[in-house]
Amino acid sequence: MAIPPPLPDAQHPDPASVPEAAPEAGPSTPKYHLSQTLSAHSRAVTALRFSNDGETLVSAGADGYLHFWNAHSGEYLRGFRAHKTGINDISISPDSLYISTASDDNTSLIFPLYPPPVPQPQNANEPLKTLIGHTAPVLAISFSPKSNLLVTGSFDESAIIWDVRRGKVLRNLPAHADAIWCVGWDHEGAMVLTASADGLIRLWDVNSGQCLKTLDNDTNSPVSYASFTPSSYFLLSSTLSSTLRIYNIHTSKVLKTIQAPGVYISDKYPCPAIIFESPPVSQDQDQHQDGMDIDHNDNGITNGNMKKSKESNPALIVAGSENGKIVIWDLQSKNVCQVLQGHLNTVVAIAVHPNGRIIASGSLEPEKSIRLWRVD
Repeated sequence: MAIPPPLPDAQHPDPASVPEAAPEAGPSTPKYHLSQTLSAHSRAVTALRFSNDGETLVSAGADGYLHFWNAHSGEYLRGFRAHKTGINDISISPDSLYISTASDDNTSLIFPLYPPPVPQPQNANEPLKTLIGHTAPVLAISFSPKSNLLVTGSFDESAIIWDVRRGKVLRNLPAHADAIWCVGWDHEGAMVLTASADGLIRLWDVNSGQCLKTLDNDTNSPVSYASFTPSSYFLLSSTLSSTLRIYNIHTSKVLKTIQAPGVYISDKYPCPAIIFESPPVSQDQDQHQDGMDIDHNDNGITNGNMKKSKESNPALIVAGSENGKIVIWDLQSKNVCQVLQGHLNTVVAIAVHPNGRIIASGSLEPEKSIRLWRVD
């Protein structure tokens, strides 16, 4: 697997890569409001994920528990203690069958996302697989697009690719010179991404284990989060310099730098930054929209002279801040279009529902609750 080549003239990548320049977000941008507060954890909420089928929200905490919620109503479904130590990250398989954990006890566990229909004995919450291979806390975990592989990143500076069915190590990547805070996949499942406190993002060929590309940032700041955009031609990264960046992975160039001085603060604690498609603000808009609004020239640089399509949804970025705020940017203009306030401490967990109409957030202690933000 090679990194995708640069795009030929007049050819555009799939939706949700790097949108064109555009005016500041206007009335077409939906507004989120705090709709519910969910409580079950006895310590800080450290990770949140919505299932791809949109039915379930899963929360993980420093208390070692997994809790399951109805994504639409917020109703509590079930919960159990998965680890005796804290959980740092979780991943739900794209087929919505499994959930995996990354824990301070150096292991990762795989559980069924939904319990079997027939009542089970008390050991029903035993993991399907226990992944043992790291020598320090596991900080990040991610299922592959086909749900058959997992990648984990650890404080031990390595990443491991796992065979899910066998629960065995497929490949060990001596990836970085510091802790790995984030891992991920391209949308074909051929490349793995690792992001580290050493300030680097690396792309790896899954089959050979070869490092295909190394990306750095101008401040050499620890990379707290990184992910492919839906086109896999571009990357979104967040660094502990209160800065988000969009990279062209072929040229390694930064196409967009996004900040919000005084509003978005990220200097000490990692938090996800998520690109998602803005939900329609009206039924009429919903009937006419088809994908995010994007345009590029052949070098992947945004075309400032292109106009917004009326049939496109804007791309948004959401990230948590150390001042307790949740910041939403319009990616086209890089302008802040909304700031959500409701947490008392650093927001370290963010998830966006597949339809874009619900944002879930969690923060460090003393808070132990989840906030749900919805579009009317």
